[in-house]
Amino acid sequence: GIIGKHRLTAAISHFNQQIQFIQEELAELDSVDSVNTVCEELVSSMDKLPDALLPVTRGPADVAWDKWFQGAKTPRRKRWI
Repeated sequence: GIIGKHRLTAAISHFNQQIQFIQEELAELDSVDSVNTVCEELVSSMDKLPDALLPVTRGPADVAWDKWFQGAKTPRRKRWI
């Protein structure tokens, strides 16, 4: 019927608009500098600044706490009871 044809025409028009929008975005992306270059610049600028959320300490903050992560200093013998 007429309503079905109108819906199909509207859907086709909508898809054509979406296609044109995507093509315009792709054309803009072609003109943008390489993303890799932008990421490298961002990482290098961030590496220069200390993290504001992490405390700056010289050496271990708590020696007793750090011993848990160092592992055993002397090998333990297994005992069978």
